[in-house]
Amino acid sequence: MPKKIEHSVDGIEEYDNPIPKWLMWLLYATITIAVVYLILYPGFWRGLTGWNQHKMYAAEMAAAEKKYGALKNAPVDIAGLIGNSAAIEKGGAVFAKNCAACHGAEARGSIGPNLTDKEWLYGGKPEEIVHTITNGTEKGMPNWGPSLGTKKIANVAAYVYSLGEGQ
Repeated sequence: MPKKIEHSVDGIEEYDNPIPKWLMWLLYATITIAVVYLILYPGFWRGLTGWNQHKMYAAEMAAAEKKYGALKNAPVDIAGLIGNSAAIEKGGAVFAKNCAACHGAEARGSIGPNLTDKEWLYGGKPEEIVHTITNGTEKGMPNWGPSLGTKKIANVAAYVYSLGEGQ
């Protein structure tokens, strides 16, 4: 039976009830699980399991590269995309997202050169356009190869070629 504490405030009486046993067992179980977790897994030290998130990440990235690496950098037949309306449309969307900031929304030049005229600073052949997009230029164009991949670069090259009709 709980003990009544001998004081009252505004008619409210206080009892000295013990904490429920189930709540105490839950507290002890939580503390035990936390200690076991700290012993098994790395945190303050390397842990008994030897598990490491950096090793796991590296292994998953290696597996993904092995599975998809060939697809990302597979050669694309750029000549086959010239005049392909679907490729040009996809290239236009990528151009609007990544290239329009420098070349303008209509590719007429802003910071970067005009791409709609017959003047090509770095070559107007499809392969030269792909090379320029992939590797960038000395005058400030970044290399888009790592971030876009070969398929998107080929589509953008087809779009750019369709704007200026190459040379």
